[in-house]
Amino acid sequence: MTPMTVRGLPRGLQRDAWWMAADAQTGVGRGSDKSRPRPVWLLVVCADILVMRTMPGLGFVFLIGILAGATHWVVRSDVGLTPALSAWTVLFVSLIPAIDVVQFTSFIIACLGLTVFAAMLTGDRIGAAVMRLPFMGAAQTWTDIGNTRLNGTNRTNLIDWALPVGIGAIFAALFVAANPIAAEFLSNFSIDNAPSLGRIIAWTIAALIIWPLLRLGAMRLHALPPSARAKVRRVGMINVRSVMRALVVFNVLFVVQTVMDVGYLWGGVRLPDGMTYANYAHRGAYPLIMTALLAGAFALVAQPWLDGRFMRGLMLVWIAQTLLLVMSSILRLDLYVDAYGLTQLRFAAFVWMVVVALGLVVLILQIVGRYDAGWMLRRAFGVGALAVYVCSLTNVTGFVARHQLTQGPLDAYYVCGLGGGATVVIARQDAKMCGAYYRTPNLTVPSDLREWGFRNARLRHTLAAIQAEAGT
Repeated sequence: MTPMTVRGLPRGLQRDAWWMAADAQTGVGRGSDKSRPRPVWLLVVCADILVMRTMPGLGFVFLIGILAGATHWVVRSDVGLTPALSAWTVLFVSLIPAIDVVQFTSFIIACLGLTVFAAMLTGDRIGAAVMRLPFMGAAQTWTDIGNTRLNGTNRTNLIDWALPVGIGAIFAALFVAANPIAAEFLSNFSIDNAPSLGRIIAWTIAALIIWPLLRLGAMRLHALPPSARAKVRRVGMINVRSVMRALVVFNVLFVVQTVMDVGYLWGGVRLPDGMTYANYAHRGAYPLIMTALLAGAFALVAQPWLDGRFMRGLMLVWIAQTLLLVMSSILRLDLYVDAYGLTQLRFAAFVWMVVVALGLVVLILQIVGRYDAGWMLRRAFGVGALAVYVCSLTNVTGFVARHQLTQGPLDAYYVCGLGGGATVVIARQDAKMCGAYYRTPNLTVPSDLREWGFRNARLRHTLAAIQAEAGT
């Protein structure tokens, strides 16, 4: 496009009036993605102040909220009120576990909530956008770094700041030489006060994580995938005949295992000499869960080859047997806990087994209702996500300590090492148990609001009431 020249216009106005043509030629001034300021350094400072310098607590929640606000600000002109309110609601729900206590599960839920928040602000295909954001964000960051050149505005800023910074440094050195107070202050400054290499690396990592949230407009997170070409299904290892034979073999194997479990665990059949119910339960609980997961995966893969009502019936019978084996695994683990006590790992195993059982129920509904695999996967993922969310709001350490102290068998060394979540239960049941021989778990006291957590505050309040009642 040939620029129009107006003769007689002063040269100064010609030089300074670039903005008049920018809107028509470059897009600057129309709210394009490239023209919006992105103070990533300011967000890195917030991360440093709220998270990097303190124990994890409410500061992490504040940081997620600030990052969400910056993300919304960048795309504000393209987001309606209803999607924005929905996105903020999802973010708030994801932050509730972190408000209670910042731990691994609440951290993951909050980060996932921020990712879903960003995806909801940019389009309707939320699931695809959530899956793409980490990878496309990393690619966009790499592209932006590669496109950074010392020209245009960057070169102008460098030139404009070279003179004041250079001459100003000389003046500052002269003033320090003439000012004994400033000289004494600088003499007390040591390299230990400077940021460490680890902290600089943490700043860099934080900037790389934050940057994609400020570049949502440049990424096609909600683009439709290219239409897949119709493929001819070839006859291979998985076909109608192989699937039918596999289902027959699997049903026979599962019947044998099911009969043995029913006899030994429910029927009271005497075990072989030298084997206890605890050993029998422990050896089979976890392998059976892996068997159930493998069975569910095969059931999903083999569904396109289910030919007729008979094969569908075989599949349903097999999945029902798998569900029964999961219930057997839960009973096995319960017997083992009765013999050796409850631990955090065994609590997680209980939760995992229940999730697998519910996933198998969803799989049965999917086959009966003739829904697609995506229908089943979405609901199974929802069951798992709900389980993680509920567990993140549960004081698992306190539950485990209460179970050991009230139902046994008691492992005092393990209970005293559970951490702050068990302090209230120990103080209420046996306050002197850990003092003589084992380490006594302590509740951390937050130094400021950034380290505050609702669960910690609730436990400290309850512990103070118990100690006051006991006169300690």
